[in-house]
Amino acid sequence: MLPIIHDKKPLIHHLTNTVTINDCANMTLALGGSPVMAEDVLEVEEMVGLADAVVINTGTLHPAIREAQLLAGKTANRLGKPIILDPVGTGATTLRTNFINELMHDIQFTVIKGNASEIKTLLGQATTTKGVDVAEGESLDLQAVHTFAAQTKQVIVVTGPIDYVTDGSRQCRLDVGTKRLGQVTGTGCMTASLIATFLGAGYDRFEAAVYGTYLMGKAGELADRQAGIGDFRTGLFNAVSLMTEEMLQEVQIDGN
Repeated sequence: MLPIIHDKKPLIHHLTNTVTINDCANMTLALGGSPVMAEDVLEVEEMVGLADAVVINTGTLHPAIREAQLLAGKTANRLGKPIILDPVGTGATTLRTNFINELMHDIQFTVIKGNASEIKTLLGQATTTKGVDVAEGESLDLQAVHTFAAQTKQVIVVTGPIDYVTDGSRQCRLDVGTKRLGQVTGTGCMTASLIATFLGAGYDRFEAAVYGTYLMGKAGELADRQAGIGDFRTGLFNAVSLMTEEMLQEVQIDGN
């Protein structure tokens, strides 16, 4: 248990992927936060006002959610609330790429989390994104990511076999996790929920990004002892719910 989060029980407002919405809610609860998934544009501003952090995930786009996400992001900026973008599938279609570019133009995000293909698209680099999956063999210039983070004043998280987190000043590589995380739908979406919960509890934005990313990887390692994929998925939630401050201290937060 992480006392800082459990004591505060931060409210995390998700405007997220309908494929993984239940898992994101339960992962937020497992860490000690309180999830809400209000998408109606008529209540978005009010809900953002109540929330401690906001998640915007572009996994399942439609006109109403696009309007709500833009409004939520602008409201969070106006109220000074931390906000995380998970640009799922950017580069896969013109609609998706153009909308995410609009989000990036209109909203100042606290953290942006994506796989190598998604981050490459945000950087304007050629990529081979298919759907919401990272292409095999995708590579990324981490110095370009570091520079992008510094220029935009946003923490960037690149997930992959080795995760990379930078705020343009500090950087951290996380060699943690298991390939089985890729066999369960939504582990990336759940990672955004973990980061948002740390943000909502008042953690520094860089530390929140590192801890949330690390936590999913570490939970994957602990759950990997389970034989079946269903048990593995359950093990992820168990591991997050049992995480302690001592386990987080394993992370070298200022590592290069």
